[in-house]
Amino acid sequence: MILLLVGLFLGNIPSIAFSASSQQEINCLIINLEYVNCTWTEHEHNYSFKSRFAHKETLDCPKYLRIDGVNMGCMFHYEKLLRFNTLKTWLYSDNGHLVTEKEHNLKAYVKLYPPVNLSVVEKKDAELWLYWNITNNVSCTESEVRHRTDNNSWKNTKPTTRPSFSLPFPSKKRYEFQVRARIESSCGESKFWSDWSEPVYWGSLKNNDTTGLLDNMSVMSLVLCVAVATVILIILSCLLVHSERLRIILIPVVPNAGRNVRDYLAALFDNYDGNVEKWLSMPKDLENGFKPNFTERACPVREYRIVSQSSTDSESILSSPTDLPSDYQCMHSYSSASTIPGSSETIQTQDLSLVDNPV
Repeated sequence: MILLLVGLFLGNIPSIAFSASSQQEINCLIINLEYVNCTWTEHEHNYSFKSRFAHKETLDCPKYLRIDGVNMGCMFHYEKLLRFNTLKTWLYSDNGHLVTEKEHNLKAYVKLYPPVNLSVVEKKDAELWLYWNITNNVSCTESEVRHRTDNNSWKNTKPTTRPSFSLPFPSKKRYEFQVRARIESSCGESKFWSDWSEPVYWGSLKNNDTTGLLDNMSVMSLVLCVAVATVILIILSCLLVHSERLRIILIPVVPNAGRNVRDYLAALFDNYDGNVEKWLSMPKDLENGFKPNFTERACPVREYRIVSQSSTDSESILSSPTDLPSDYQCMHSYSSASTIPGSSETIQTQDLSLVDNPV
């Protein structure tokens, strides 16, 4: 009975191994035409891996992909044009039993690296030009560009084989560009696009939403700026209060005009005895210019009286002039002024002529 049970258990071992192998799946992908990456779905056991391209020798896995010490996949070298050949893979358990084997057609299983060196140039003819490079100068590639403005929805363009893209008549907004690449159909089109490249921007982002501004500036940086500004204001206030020199520089003293005038007047009357010329310190020549350089003589004046006419006399009779005192003498002028008689003398002469002539 015991022998029968042992025989049945031993007989069920191949079936258990076959059941485990039926659950395994091996997936292989050519990365950037540089190496092949094969992974399997079951990660409970530490499997070993072998592979062979058609017409090539079988190779053990040169480099395993491990997580927590468990083999998760295998990376091995890729040679040019081998993707058109059939790849055969084997997966073995720890005790050397074959878990699963599979054949792969990798012509359409190529994934490139994302494009690099993206740059945006604004042309004079109102166009934006986007340029990029494909890693390792891989030939037979096509690229797809997507762009958006001010964080709006993406717009994808038609794939092109040129490493450039133009956008006519851009608006005054912020543009964001990304590019991805894959093997084109002329060289055996791949099913897999590369990941999107790092974004490149042109223009300025106009966002009136306050939440967008808070996203760009962290709370810590905002608090730090406010604290630094407060400390600076406090330091300036202390310097302004305690430093007289700084206070004079920042707030100059307005001169007291009343005090200055009072000082000038006190100096005039106290020190110079009210002598303005001495206080002003006028030059001697200028002071002599104000002094008179001539003298005038007094002339005698006679007064004439008009005698009223009587009823019988028809002529005007002038009274005799009143004589001045004898001691009133005229003084001759030694001035260089003009000798033309004054207006008073002219008037007197005219009056005499009118009186002497009888009517």
